[in-house]
Amino acid sequence: MHRSRQLIPRITRFLLILIVSLQPFSNSVVEERDFKENPLAISTSLAIAVQDEYGRLPADRSKPAPTRAEIVNSWQKRQDAIKSARFAWTEQQTHPRGWLPNPRFPEREWLSIPALLIDRSYTVFKTLAVDGNKMRYTFELDRGEEPDGVDVIAKGRGLDKGLGTRRNYSYVSVFDGQMGKAVLSSLTGSPPSTIHQGTMNIDGQNLDTRAILMALRPLDPVIGHLLLDRAVTGGGRRIYKGRSQGILEERHDPSGWKTGLWVEPERNCLVSRYRVAFEQKLMVDIDIDYTEDLRWGWIPSGWRISEMTADGTMQTVVVAKVSSYNINQPIPIEEFR
Repeated sequence: MHRSRQLIPRITRFLLILIVSLQPFSNSVVEERDFKENPLAISTSLAIAVQDEYGRLPADRSKPAPTRAEIVNSWQKRQDAIKSARFAWTEQQTHPRGWLPNPRFPEREWLSIPALLIDRSYTVFKTLAVDGNKMRYTFELDRGEEPDGVDVIAKGRGLDKGLGTRRNYSYVSVFDGQMGKAVLSSLTGSPPSTIHQGTMNIDGQNLDTRAILMALRPLDPVIGHLLLDRAVTGGGRRIYKGRSQGILEERHDPSGWKTGLWVEPERNCLVSRYRVAFEQKLMVDIDIDYTEDLRWGWIPSGWRISEMTADGTMQTVVVAKVSSYNINQPIPIEEFR
């Protein structure tokens, strides 16, 4: 009896220590609950935060997390100041076997080159121009020949797992505010070009332009962050790369997809990480770097994209580096047609 009385205070102290140690993690998630679902089921947000690194970053308790209104106000000021812009950049791309697409943000090169049999790497040159709601996005890719045993016969003891003949081509996607057009053209003279036209901006939500457009046009109804009405803030602030971060996270959609943004309040709520998840699995992670322009403020200077592959691992598939940009210079309307 005397021994059991001694154990009670020890157990109580242990439980108090356990509760205190878990408190930061309970505050590090954005609460999400669909009351039509099982109320005992763990929320998608909590499940992601458990495995997501945001909840494990050092906490910054010196300042409150930014509200959605504060984020929107910062984005609006920046968007109003920058009317037009041009960017050019180079991407070092890796196309791994088992690459998985996502339904929200198209990736033209990956969709046009199935990841068959072997991993591949390419250097791709890209440009983006925006003026108001008008946009022009281009890239050039030179895919060298690979032995396939039919069109290209391997010299020596090749494995013939390649894609065959060389394909050197350009992609140009334009939107003039009313009509959109995408043209895929061979840079070797043949075969003839393919053209797709419609009333929408075909590449308004292209994944490869997210880093730039989230800095220049985050509130645009076509090329900006379309899921803002579903987003909530919370989770406190965290320290990433020496800077204080907040999180703006979408509630998952009916099919299980959601997007989360890490924003920096002290740098006008710039997006430092852009993340796409399916159910409890992180599928896309864009890590964005900036350079400070004395006139225009913080400008994207490069980014890294990691994506989920079929074996369940995240792999870096893009390392992008901006080579040039200009802000608020006239762009002829012909470039968008």
